[in-house]
Amino acid sequence: MGKINSRKAHASALPYPAASLLGRLSERTREEFLAVGVSESRPANATLIKQGEQDSSALLLLHGSVKVQATDPTGERTLLAIRVAGDLLGEMAALDVGPRSATVISCTEIFYKRMSRAELRNFLARHPDAAIEVASMLGERLRWADRRRTEHGRPASVRVARVLVDLCEAYGTRTGSKWELGVPLTREELASIAGIKLSTAEKIIRSFQQEGLVTGRYRGIVVLDMPRLKEQAELT
Repeated sequence: MGKINSRKAHASALPYPAASLLGRLSERTREEFLAVGVSESRPANATLIKQGEQDSSALLLLHGSVKVQATDPTGERTLLAIRVAGDLLGEMAALDVGPRSATVISCTEIFYKRMSRAELRNFLARHPDAAIEVASMLGERLRWADRRRTEHGRPASVRVARVLVDLCEAYGTRTGSKWELGVPLTREELASIAGIKLSTAEKIIRSFQQEGLVTGRYRGIVVLDMPRLKEQAELT
């Protein structure tokens, strides 16, 4: 409990990414949102939300990162997204009626607030500015999913480059000309988001490393040359 209370005391002071929900809110609204729900923590590799369950609570992630994945009827598992501190999780089940559409698993040790459907809806009703940001966030997530689907006809190297650019711009940290991805991402997970085979993703990352575009080990990627990576992603 001491560890949770310590993190809770400093939660409002953490530099949440600008793209995250907490990063979009005014200081006053963010402080009031942080007072909603119950504080919880979990170790790495813990399942927070399970696809198909009827639970309707929402989670506000305050520390650490998680991965969102879905399993199709054939049993094939796909990584849909990465979420970091400041992001809202499970909001769809809290805002409508239906089972969980995906599974959420912690990548690192995490700290978060769990709130009921009523608590989230009441907060958004009292704070129209937060409701607008949640709607904006949902729209951006839909566009992200649409981009991944429409890019299936593009070369695999373009798709990998676009995923890296998108993740860096949403969650990365820039130091000079370098971009730290900011989340632990395996080659398998990168391949899953891009919709390609693991062997293909590994070959592309090796090529990017040889060209001086990226560096990094198994779970960490650093972008060394963002302008050239964007050229590779055909985003210039």
